[in-house]
Amino acid sequence: MKKLVKVVMAGVLAASCVLPLSAKSARDAMKPTKNWNLYMPGKANKKDAVKDLEKAGWLAGDLNKGHFELIDSDIKGRKVLKFNTLDGVNDALVLPLTGKEKRVSLIFAAQGANDPDKQTTPFGILYGFVMKGEYQTLLRHNSSNQFKGSKNMSRILDENGKKLDLVSDWHEYRMIFDVENPEDMKSKLIVDGKIYHEDTSKKINVDHPLQFNPSESDATAYLSGTGNYLEFGDNDSSTNAFTRYAYFLVVLDENVDETPIEELGKKVKADLKTIPTCSKDAGPASKRPAKKPAGINIQGPEVGKDDSFMDPAEIDGTEIDLDYLPYSQATAKTIVRKPATPELNFAAKVGPNEKYKTVAAAIEAVPEGSAILIQPGFYYEKIVITKPGISLIGTDPAKTVIYGYEADTGGINGNILVEVNYLPKGTETKPGEKAPIPATPAANAYFNMVNITLYNKGAEWNKQWGGSERRSETLALFGVDKAYIENCVFLGQQDTIYFRSGRIYMKNSYIEGDVDYICGGATTFFENCQIHTINYANGGIIVAAAAADTGYSSTVQFANGYVFKNCFITADEALEDAKDGKKVTLGRGTWVGGSATSETETGKTVYIDCDFTKELNSKTWNDWDSVNTAEKAFFRVHGAKGAGAAALKALPPLSAADAKKYASAETVLGFKPELIK
Repeated sequence: MKKLVKVVMAGVLAASCVLPLSAKSARDAMKPTKNWNLYMPGKANKKDAVKDLEKAGWLAGDLNKGHFELIDSDIKGRKVLKFNTLDGVNDALVLPLTGKEKRVSLIFAAQGANDPDKQTTPFGILYGFVMKGEYQTLLRHNSSNQFKGSKNMSRILDENGKKLDLVSDWHEYRMIFDVENPEDMKSKLIVDGKIYHEDTSKKINVDHPLQFNPSESDATAYLSGTGNYLEFGDNDSSTNAFTRYAYFLVVLDENVDETPIEELGKKVKADLKTIPTCSKDAGPASKRPAKKPAGINIQGPEVGKDDSFMDPAEIDGTEIDLDYLPYSQATAKTIVRKPATPELNFAAKVGPNEKYKTVAAAIEAVPEGSAILIQPGFYYEKIVITKPGISLIGTDPAKTVIYGYEADTGGINGNILVEVNYLPKGTETKPGEKAPIPATPAANAYFNMVNITLYNKGAEWNKQWGGSERRSETLALFGVDKAYIENCVFLGQQDTIYFRSGRIYMKNSYIEGDVDYICGGATTFFENCQIHTINYANGGIIVAAAAADTGYSSTVQFANGYVFKNCFITADEALEDAKDGKKVTLGRGTWVGGSATSETETGKTVYIDCDFTKELNSKTWNDWDSVNTAEKAFFRVHGAKGAGAAALKALPPLSAADAKKYASAETVLGFKPELIK
């Protein structure tokens, strides 16, 4: 095949895409691409993928080692480009443009892979954008099996609403960018002739030109910046990629949305129709260790490391330091340090010197409506409570710790440390679907927990062996009518608390996490609690409130959402020092996967007389997606105090009627907040 695009090695990148002096070699000499640019893997260099790409005008960043590889296909003499960022280092390719383009089309055939450690979770298969000056229009696919853009998101579903696998087999992708007007650029993703997502542009918040080298001061600066270029690969800092590409065809200023691939192939004198499969390439292998540690501290050999490895959240001794919590190193301000133990008639006691050595064994032995005293100790357990009316009472949350490594696969319903489920036997709680629940609660449909720490270490465990699952729920409630929780500590990362339904009162407790770490459709009144956002590169989100799902029609009048009264809203110092978009967001639009949803139902989140100790994101509430926006949800802040209060001044205040409804725990929940018997 004749070379379609002649690469001229004299000249510089467009003036608006100036490269730093440290970016040398081919990058400084490349001219913007011509109107038709075909890259056929192995055409120019059969051994070195980066040099092969450079011949077609594609520039790689400084972190490209091992990410781009040429592999043999099942067609003799034909190569395939394999792109792999499973090492956790995001990377991408850049194709320079002039800035005068009106339309940029990137067409390719690709086959990705699902994560063998998360079964149906795909690795990212595409990430690309056109940069025009300061404006960007983006298209990407992520591990949540969604197509996203600069502003919107589309779920990948078939005609029956089921999740569609677009990565296991080869498919033809067309990423279309209309870029004539930078402030109003459009993007469109077409897969096998069907439009799956459309989006618009945004102005990026950077003050430097495109740079190919990582910055010591700003980790997000790598392969980003103002200029005129097309970028493609994996550079979104949250989704690893593994994909095989048969070719890249870039077409400028021509509409090829519906042009058959055979005709495009004839235009560039190449066979783009025949897909060169790769049966000898096995794809990603499982990295998951065969066994999880039973001890609360992770040991090096358990994660494939030597004995010198130190658990970043190691606990020294027989208790948790409440002034220096594991992982976050935060101080639990609202926890009572020498609490009283409620005087109850305990049906069982758990402890090293008691009859029952595990909490699960005690729950199994007692009748419903029973209280269980848990003596100091570290209890390695995953607990499912289906027996109504159970009370778990500890003596000291610093010394009474239930822990586990439950941030595994299986979605939000499969990553729970302690699950309290009073739904009728056989009832399924599928995300986004309303569970069939009786009109009135059964007798003893309550749950109490006092003076206990729940610690889901799964996200830390996964991170050590290379797993990316961060969902780490500590406590989940299903079908519970009433719950009373006091002086408890909840340590997780994503989705720390999942209260799908019920009416819950929580007092003097501490909750930490990073994204959506208080979620579900229950009504919960948090009083004098500390809500702490741990450091996360993309910024923190506290609440993902689902539509009202109290669980029983007899209590639907108390579907009042998540209410924080006299609480401390704290965050890691790194989030306070971060750029605005990477700070803390109070919540986002109604979570469609959490509970019952409809156009008339919405998530509700209310903060009353809370102390916001850190500076917040100026965009206090985020959209869930383009449909379930923050504007549609019920978000209110009243009487805010502290350094972060300034960002909340313009938010809608509580109306007189709402102020009366949210005046106390009793008016919100419909019952007096006390230990339930």
